[in-house]
Amino acid sequence: MPDRLVRFWLFPALVAMFSTGVPSPARAEQMTTVSSEYQGRASELLEILKGSQKEETFFARSFLDAVPIAQFRDLLNQLNTQYGEPQSISRIIPASDKDGTVEITYTKAVLAMRMVLDSKTPYPVIGLLITGANIKDDSVQKIADEIAALPGVAGFQIADLSGDKPQVVAGLNPNQQLAIGSTFKLYVLAELSRSIKNGERQWSDVVPLSRKSIPSGVLQDWPDGTPLTLQTLATKMISISDNSATDILIDVVGRDNVDEMVLRTGHAQPEKMAPMLTTIEMFALKMPANDDLRQRYIRASETEQKRLLDSEQARLGIDSVLVENLVNEPVHIDTVEWFASPADISNLFDYIVKTDDPVVLDILKINSIISPGDALRWNYIGGKGGSEPGVISFAFLAKSKSGKSYTVSGSWNNSEAPVDNDQFTLMMNRLLNLVAAR
Repeated sequence: MPDRLVRFWLFPALVAMFSTGVPSPARAEQMTTVSSEYQGRASELLEILKGSQKEETFFARSFLDAVPIAQFRDLLNQLNTQYGEPQSISRIIPASDKDGTVEITYTKAVLAMRMVLDSKTPYPVIGLLITGANIKDDSVQKIADEIAALPGVAGFQIADLSGDKPQVVAGLNPNQQLAIGSTFKLYVLAELSRSIKNGERQWSDVVPLSRKSIPSGVLQDWPDGTPLTLQTLATKMISISDNSATDILIDVVGRDNVDEMVLRTGHAQPEKMAPMLTTIEMFALKMPANDDLRQRYIRASETEQKRLLDSEQARLGIDSVLVENLVNEPVHIDTVEWFASPADISNLFDYIVKTDDPVVLDILKINSIISPGDALRWNYIGGKGGSEPGVISFAFLAKSKSGKSYTVSGSWNNSEAPVDNDQFTLMMNRLLNLVAAR
């Protein structure tokens, strides 16, 4: 069976932590030494994982109120079933004196756990999050076999971007066109960067908050007309996957120009991406009330689709979208989405690497998605993900300790049922760890 990451987190309530729009924890390189309080709690964590049953004195009351001891011990049993027995602390990566990542060596893997302490003595643990699992004796082929066994269709590609063009390292279904969700925002970012490089606009240009979409993001709650720089919009679009920021930027750079960027970066089937839908258009087209409009759109030529989008804006606005129609089951992910293959994403990142825009690289690394401990395997790592029921997608750009640039990208679609986001996240994280070791 594929490995599945058990995630639990309290701060101060139990919540699901997987989200392509959740910012990364504090960067581990902020501190180089481990505080004595943190070292002590890390040692206790190992004993807790081994079954010391001292949760009452280890966790804060707020943690235990949300995660009862019986439930916590059930989670420990799941970890032991999947990864064997906990053996030792392999390293501690501090982010502050009360926050960091503890890597625990199990029989079959090394698990990274973000642990946060209360700021007041005796510094009980108020947060614990399993952020990664480095499987022992892992291999790209083993992961490829697991991905191939997923329900629906999935694929990935690993490519070395150090040469004139991407050199494929490994992959599975690398040319399969797959729904990629918010990963499409990388094309908008690339076009914005191109226009700035060409002097058509500047990162400091200010535009008003003129369009709003539904979350993810925060701008939908900001006052209309709020002045925003293009760099602010791009940062929110990538780091927290802000949909309103995305739609404003598509307006700023022009839908046709984003379509041209899809061509410029070597997308194998650009007609599947054009015309580039805004997020609110995509959501609105999926609504049951717009069944007739969606069918017209699907059957239309690209030119007719553009004309339809322009003429039907009254039916494609935020007021036409009911979020409850989108959150439980896959909705038209085979026909109304953004599509790209893993190889297309490799080509896109190759374009970004060769453009070498420092602002773009800084934006991409704000939320690298993976855990701080795994991020330290790289000199640089940035990324973007996308998801909706039935769709999960990741695209990573990473620079190794040896100086080589790699892209690791993958997507999983299932039009019949929601996909397991955590499962695929772990698979992609494992691929990254293996590439970092090259």
